[in-house]
Amino acid sequence: MYSDTATARCTAQKTMIFTGPHFYLGLIQIALVAAYVLIAVYAAGRNAIADRIVIWLVGAFLLMYKTGEYVTMGKVPVDLSAASYFLFGAVAFVPFRPLKAAASFSAMLSGAVYFFTMILYPETHVAGVQTAAVPAFDLAMAMTNHNMLFLGGLFMCAKYAFPREDYVWVLGWFAFFFAYLQLVTVGYGINYANTSIVQILTGTLVADVLGVPLTAAYYVVYYVVVTGLCVAIITLYSLLNRTYAAKKVDHRPVFLPPLLRMPSCFA
Repeated sequence: MYSDTATARCTAQKTMIFTGPHFYLGLIQIALVAAYVLIAVYAAGRNAIADRIVIWLVGAFLLMYKTGEYVTMGKVPVDLSAASYFLFGAVAFVPFRPLKAAASFSAMLSGAVYFFTMILYPETHVAGVQTAAVPAFDLAMAMTNHNMLFLGGLFMCAKYAFPREDYVWVLGWFAFFFAYLQLVTVGYGINYANTSIVQILTGTLVADVLGVPLTAAYYVVYYVVVTGLCVAIITLYSLLNRTYAAKKVDHRPVFLPPLLRMPSCFA
């Protein structure tokens, strides 16, 4: 069954945007991305209470839904998006700012990667759920969950100001995630070689899409590009967060000190 699914997904990767029967999924995702741009400009970061409510609602939904799904189906999360559901869902209610930086970044990155692949290769996502009991439902929920994950990450980025030292926690989260992958491989015998995050790290996903061999020259070019892309993504996220933080600077005089001074990492 798995080999059939893998073959179907490999074949679907060759079908790009507007050339397959499910092209409308890419159009829907484009419309949603446009909506997120408007939300980022006109809604996120405007009201601290509204931001917190959105974060709590998204976090509660993802945590409850994905916990129920994985427990009832006996599954183990082995992809970055799956891990990000639980990270964001838990951190949404934990008042520790550095973890929120990791959760927000991971959520937005997972959502953005999903958007990119859904727009360019919608048939790949359709092929990935063909073995499910109700493929249409699973596809709809995957799309809903990834979009909600990105939305929650956006509002978390808009609400909290992350200083430079918080980004160490972002790198720490990814180190923890890769260590976790090794653990589930040894402890549960799960083969994670075909998950999207591992395929991206090993370069096999891009090589399959481009139809190029895995040569030494390919790996040199690939990892140079990936490293530059990672630096650019973190930089763009930092600029977005600083833009929101700059809008919330309060220049009003403080007449009374707070009754209880919380630690700087409290958020």
